Amino acid sequence: MDTFWKWSVIPENAGFFLGGFRLTLTIFAIAWIGCWAFAVLFGAMRHSSRPWLRYPAAAVVEVIRGTPGLMFVVWVYFLSQPLIGYALSPFWAAVWALVIHQGAYGAEVVRAGLSSVDRGQLAAGYSTGLGYVGVMGWIVLPQALRNMAPAIVNRSVALFKNTSLAFVIGVIEFFRAGTIVNGRENASFAVFTFLAAVYFVCCFSLSRLGHHLGQRPGVIEDTTAV
Repeated sequence: MDTFWKWSVIPENAGFFLGGFRLTLTIFAIAWIGCWAFAVLFGAMRHSSRPWLRYPAAAVVEVIRGTPGLMFVVWVYFLSQPLIGYALSPFWAAVWALVIHQGAYGAEVVRAGLSSVDRGQLAAGYSTGLGYVGVMGWIVLPQALRNMAPAIVNRSVALFKNTSLAFVIGVIEFFRAGTIVNGRENASFAVFTFLAAVYFVCCFSLSRLGHHLGQRPGVIEDTTAV
């Protein structure tokens, strides 16, 4: 019973937990930037009226979304050597896996956001002499981003939670740090309750931000599966 309630392992291993949490935040920050770059590119392609852009983008997005995130992390790590001739480190394999996998979900958010902008804005942009890229970059996308803000926050919550998938390839992020401490101290209840509490605080804070942004009219809600 003493082992079950062994809360002392948390302060005793605070430095180790902090190191793992810092790595989680690093993975999240880099993957977040890459994820939305991917999402904007493929979301714009899916929104395009040109079939040679729309259909390949749709195929890529649907295939990625149909693949479990855990499996995707493993694939990127073990297939990097035969596919690109260079073995990615566990850290970068996890980052790239999250960028691509979560970016595919983000692409649907971007597509919905672009579709929420009145088509007349496109015509107005073309009438000024701008091309497709200019119209999207200067007119449509800024308006769409305001509508997408809550969905972007919700996708960010999903991304933060999915950083824990990096543990499967040996990255010592926050969750992996917890499993290591538990293996050494045999204090499952205390360790995993602490992990759950930290993830909850971070994700709940982001969720409240998304809820606040979602109170504005005309916003896009995220209805994609995690």
